[in-house]
Amino acid sequence: MTQIICNIVNTQEQLAPCFPLMHQLRLHLTLEAFLQQTRQQQANGYQLLQAVYGQNICGLAGFSLGQKLAWGKHLYVDDLITNENQRSMGVGGAMLKWLEQYALQHDCDQLHLDSGVQRFSAHKFYLREGFVISSHHFAKSLALAE
Repeated sequence: MTQIICNIVNTQEQLAPCFPLMHQLRLHLTLEAFLQQTRQQQANGYQLLQAVYGQNICGLAGFSLGQKLAWGKHLYVDDLITNENQRSMGVGGAMLKWLEQYALQHDCDQLHLDSGVQRFSAHKFYLREGFVISSHHFAKSLALAE
């Protein structure tokens, strides 16, 4: 039986094949923008975890380690996506388990993520995985009016 293997994307050659799946979550990105933005974020500590089932990338989780007065040392998940054709197969759970172990190995006190208010099935999944809704996240666009 094939199992889900989670590993960090370390090379630029590994990054481009991740785009079709990341595009399911981040529709505004082009391949070029994805590659450029990911490289910039990696320079600041961002990492991309991929879940592979057989020969296929079936899940991605972009994350970074940080420290805040409110949370202490923590792992923050910026992006979490399971291929829409492979949901409910344990991919998301495998990635969260990997991320939790990584956070513990790096002496993190907490694991955090945000999820869009419209992503109801994701919320049910996160609650089932032991997360709690601990706050509201507020955002304000600072784009200049034209």
